[in-house]
Order: sequence, then C-alpha cells, then structure tokens
Amino acid sequence: MHDTISLLRELNAHDFTSGAEIAQRLAISRASVSLGLAKAEAYGVNLIRRHGVGYRLEQPIDWLDQSLIQGYLQQGSIANVVVSNTLGSTNRQLLLDPQHGKLLVTEWQDGGRGRLGRPWMGVLGGSLLFSLAWRFDGGSAQLAGLPLAVGVAVASVLRQAGVTAIGLKWPNDLLLQLDRQQWAKVGGILIEMQGDALGPSHVVIGIGLNIALPAQAQNQLDQVAASLVPAGLNCGRNELLARLMNQLETTLSQFAQSGFSSIRSQWEALHAWPTELLNAIAPNGQIKTGYFAGLSADGSLRLNTPDGECLIHTGDVSLRRATA
Repeated sequence: MHDTISLLRELNAHDFTSGAEIAQRLAISRASVSLGLAKAEAYGVNLIRRHGVGYRLEQPIDWLDQSLIQGYLQQGSIANVVVSNTLGSTNRQLLLDPQHGKLLVTEWQDGGRGRLGRPWMGVLGGSLLFSLAWRFDGGSAQLAGLPLAVGVAVASVLRQAGVTAIGLKWPNDLLLQLDRQQWAKVGGILIEMQGDALGPSHVVIGIGLNIALPAQAQNQLDQVAASLVPAGLNCGRNELLARLMNQLETTLSQFAQSGFSSIRSQWEALHAWPTELLNAIAPNGQIKTGYFAGLSADGSLRLNTPDGECLIHTGDVSLRRATA
C-alpha cells in the first residue's frame, strides 16, 4: 500500500489527475488511491476534487528530488543523498547506521525533535528536515563548539541565498529578525554522537528549517516562528539543501583541523542579541543575568554579570532576552 505522500507526488496544481491514472501508475487499486488521498488534510495539503475528473493540488509543492539535489552538489562532494517521504526522525534513523557523508532528508517527520527533547513541527513542502552523518577522528572533547560551527555554516548559506536578516542564538537556534525588536525562530540544530572518548566519533547533525510556514501552522507552535521565503529566500528546497551540504563539507573539514576557535569570530558577528540583557536559565530554574561578552574557544558563552564574567556551558541551559 502506498503512503499518502507518494500519492500526492502524482498530483500538481495545474491539471487534474484521475484516480484511475494514479492507480495505473502505482499498480494499486482506485480504492487505495481514494483512501490515501482522503488523508491529505492531515499533512496540511488541500486538494481540489472534481467528480469524474480527478484531483488537483490547491497550491504547488516543491518536492524534494534526489537527482536535483545531486545536480547542485559541488564537484567531488562525498554526499550520499537519500530522500524519504516519511520518517519518525532523520537523526534517529541515521544513528542506526551513521555512514560518513550520508545525507538523509525527508518530506515528513512523525517524531521530529529538537534540543531538550522538544518536538519539531514540520510542514509538507514547507520545511527542510535533514540529517548528515560525519566522522571525526578525535573524541568527544575535540567536538566542543560543533553546533555553533554548524550554525555559522547554515546562516552563511542563507545570507548568500537572500535571507539577510538571519541571526544565531546560542547554542543552536537560527533566528530571523522581523523588526528592530522582534526575532522569530526559523530553524534549529540537533547534534548527536556515538563513539569512544578518545575517538573516532560518529556524529549525526540534524537541521530543521522553516521554508514556508502557513498561518495555521504558526498558530500550533508555542513560540514565535517565521519562515525563509517571505524573508527573501531566492532558491528552492533542492538547491538550498545542496548549497548547505557544500558549505557543511567545507566547515566540518575546517573544524576537524582547527576546532571552533577558527570559526568563533564568525559566530560572534552573527549573534542576534549582542547588546541586550540576557537570561541564562538552568534546568533547575536558576537564572544568571548579564550581557554577551563573546564566546570562549570551546564555544561556551561568556556573560558579563553584576558579579563578574560568568562562563555558561551548553548543557541544558536556555538563553532568553531579559527584556523580551
């Protein structure tokens, strides 16, 4: 039985496609087509149905395409691109077999998650949800600051792709500046690792980006969110994914050679709140308040507090603006 997304891929927003035609293409029954497409709304997709004619998408979908992605990759790329319709989590799936250079991207996640175990909401055709497996020869101690380095890579690509208002929030969020005071989350990074303390380390880098976020989807979130298309994104999802992979190959190779210290100044230049009063909130609710004083060589946050400079390690700390 074919999943709903496979059926939706047979449709477009310009012409009607009959259920019989879809059934013939996929070698399934017309009843299976009807039952599968009846679930389209569960994925946020509206269909136009016309009796005796067929189905049409109300809005076009920029589907992920493995051949298109590979065509945009730089010459010599080691990326092994795998496109899936539905997964529980790209990170969780890739951790089962983290082959170096494997790039796993999916249209839909049933169990996507971000930092601190928070769920990550996606939109069919309006999100970019992917994970990259990478091998480092060193152990976990040499990977300090890796989420920050990845953030720099992603933000740099987005700026080159027309999203000039992108910024970074320590330790792993991508923010979009909506006006002088308001920032909204547009993406996040989740890094998970396997390996020995002395190495090698097998790392899975999960990235989620809001490409186009309908108002209905925004209303389901518990925080202010934004998307990249209204902010000036000038390429489609397939090209953007390839650009990100190209940059990640460069950044991760640089990180393996010289660590986070060589990328630190770039992160500091992209920091969304360089002059605002900040709260660093620990899991037990304890709050340290101060101003951004830069990052240490391992990516820890330096905070100027009334009691002097304080060093905040990533851990489970959340960073918020004190005046927000």
